[in-house]
Formats: sequence, structure tokens, C-alpha cells
Amino acid sequence: MKVNSNLIVLILMLVVSVKSAYSQDSNSEWEILFDGNGTEKWRSKADSRFPDNGWEIKKGLLFLGSKGGGDIVTREKYGNFELVFEFMLTNEANSGIKYFVDTVVNQETGAIMINGPEYQIIDDYNNEHVKDDPHGVSSTGALYLFYAPENKTLNPPGEWNSGKIVSYNGKVEHWLNGTKVVSYERGSEDFFTRQSATKFKNYNGYGMHPTGHIMLTDHNDKVYFKNIKIRKL
Repeated sequence: MKVNSNLIVLILMLVVSVKSAYSQDSNSEWEILFDGNGTEKWRSKADSRFPDNGWEIKKGLLFLGSKGGGDIVTREKYGNFELVFEFMLTNEANSGIKYFVDTVVNQETGAIMINGPEYQIIDDYNNEHVKDDPHGVSSTGALYLFYAPENKTLNPPGEWNSGKIVSYNGKVEHWLNGTKVVSYERGSEDFFTRQSATKFKNYNGYGMHPTGHIMLTDHNDKVYFKNIKIRKL
């Protein structure tokens, strides 16, 4: 059988192209939000500056060192994204990472807040609010008050954990230490049913903005963060 030499050349070129694409440094796709140095990607939830007090960077770690820092948010907003991070709890500590954060309005009172769905981060072993229900809707990895994590393994205070949030076209996943622990769809009937049973029931648009900030919460507790990065999908 006669083989078309031009076809062979084309196939070889495609193979080389694909191999080259996969050999590229995957970090080139990522935006570094915190790598142990500056906080230029972040600002206070309240204004355009990074807080003067509270949040600290030591030994390449970002953490809340004292009271008064307040929540911090990314300067940029994100829609479809993959966010990865590492965190280490201290005893009884409570924190969280929120996303699709923007202004929402309470339809009953008119109160305005800046908020969004939360990847809960808390000491499941010792915090008095969750130690009796360490796999519930307020435990680490949960979509706070909405969806409890499944099949999770949380390392105790003093040990590092890895987390990941993936959002694509309304579908959201929470990952903890390499395992997917939560999967849900924003705006689904199930999502709104669960919202109606939470303290966010009257907040129109909660978690439904097409894009929003990433937020690190201030609960006056010390939780260490490192290697925070995000890429748009």
C-alpha cells in the first residue's frame, strides 16, 4: 500500500505539537495570589488598601496575627476558575474561603452585605461548634450551611491540608486533601431549597453573581495559608 508522505509529515507535526503543549510549565496558566511574599493581589473588604493591622506574613505564611484585620478579598473578580491553596489550623480555629463574593441585599430589611458561598475551614476536632458533628454543614470542606462534605480526611491542627475549589458554568466542587468532598450546582432548585433553610434565605443573589471576589475571612482565629493560586477556566 502506498503511503502519502505528506500525510506522514502532517501526523508527525501534530504529534510534536501536542507533546510540546503538554510539556509546557503548567504554572504558566496560574495567577499567584500568595506565594509567601507580598499581598498586592489582596485588599480589605472595606476599602482599597490592604489592612494595616491583623494580617501578617512570616516565614512565607499568611495569617491573622491579631484582631482588627477584617476580611480580605482579591482585587480581581473570577467566574469560571480553579483555586488551590494550603492551610494549617491552630487549636479550635475557625476561618473560611468565600467566592463569588459581591454585594447582596436582604429583601426584608434592606441590609447590604458583601458575601458569597463559603468553603468552610475549622478545627473539626476541637471547635465547640462542630466537634460533635465533624462532618456536618459547618465542618471543614462544607459549603457552609448548605452541603456537608463526604469522604473527607482532615489533618489536625498543626498539620498542613490542601484545598481546591473548582467552578465551571454553575457547577462547583470542593476538594480536600485530594478528594472531592462537595459537588453542587449554583442556582439549582436544590441550591435554593437549601438556602431557604439558612440565615442567607432573604439575601437575593447570594452566590449567584456571574463573577466575584475570593475572600479570606477574619474570625479572630489564627489559620495559616500558603501557596494560594488561581486559574481561569
